[in-house]
Amino acid sequence: MGAQLKLAACVTGIYATFLTWSLVHEPLTTREWPNSQARFQAPCVMGLVQAAVAATAGALYLRHAKTGYSMREFWRGSYKDLLAISFTQSVSSPLATYALGYVDFLTYMLAKSCKLIPILVVHLMLYRTEIARDKKIVAVAVTVGVVIFNVGSAGPAAKVSRGDSVSLIYGFLPLALSLLLDGFTNATQDTMLKRNRAQQGSKPITGGHLMLGLNICIVLWNLLYLAVCDRQQIRGAKALIAQDPHVAAYLLTYAACGALGQICIFYTLQNYGSLVLVMVTVTRKMVSLILSIAVYSHHVTKLQWLGIFIVFGGITGEAALKRQTAVREKSD
Repeated sequence: MGAQLKLAACVTGIYATFLTWSLVHEPLTTREWPNSQARFQAPCVMGLVQAAVAATAGALYLRHAKTGYSMREFWRGSYKDLLAISFTQSVSSPLATYALGYVDFLTYMLAKSCKLIPILVVHLMLYRTEIARDKKIVAVAVTVGVVIFNVGSAGPAAKVSRGDSVSLIYGFLPLALSLLLDGFTNATQDTMLKRNRAQQGSKPITGGHLMLGLNICIVLWNLLYLAVCDRQQIRGAKALIAQDPHVAAYLLTYAACGALGQICIFYTLQNYGSLVLVMVTVTRKMVSLILSIAVYSHHVTKLQWLGIFIVFGGITGEAALKRQTAVREKSD
């Protein structure tokens, strides 16, 4: 297969898997299922299933890649980073799922698209990284867009009620904490990869290594939590699936799409570089949001559309900055 056809297959794979993942994720976490008359509120079970499927896919991907860098060697050199990154991922997902009980899915999707802000915060506060002025401007633009989107949902004559206060405390605060943990995850992963590239004679860490290592750790963290702290979550998930078997199909589709999407992303990154990947993921996020509005008939006001355009304008600006940086590094 030619390079162009492989690239087309990768892009198609990213769109197909993550658009399906998004469309399955929304009803899985927000719908009241007909027989049980309840939502599927088992975020650690979801994380466990997704990580188990992704770890299996990662093992097959790594075996096919034949990197010459064994998983045992990788674990010995990077286990502290893997445990830290996987822990923040394991905590972030349940927090975001909990927030969905108090904020709508569009707000959730828009917030999760704003990864630049928490990454900059973590780089600045934890790793003392100097932040360029243009990145700060993009971060401010994205923040303004999210604020406008949420103000637009209230309407011009809305008053602050007790429900709004509850939504702020139990919805936006867990979502903000989830985003901050995502920022730690991405910043720590960036630091680990930069350290690996800077070490002369070190074997390169590939997407397969990260996919397998991180997902094994996520499985362990979730098993530990469910076994020690929250066995009721497992019993509740089993009971709901017994009453509404369709939930199992949604859950497995969600996990399979996430795993296949990760493989497509890592393959694209390794073979075609970050420039191609950034443009694909930015447009994919925009299409996911618009598709959710169309498929699930979400009402969006004009002010909210303005907020959406500002956010994705900021994200597109982030992609352009990454492109400029990569071109500059290549020319050097």
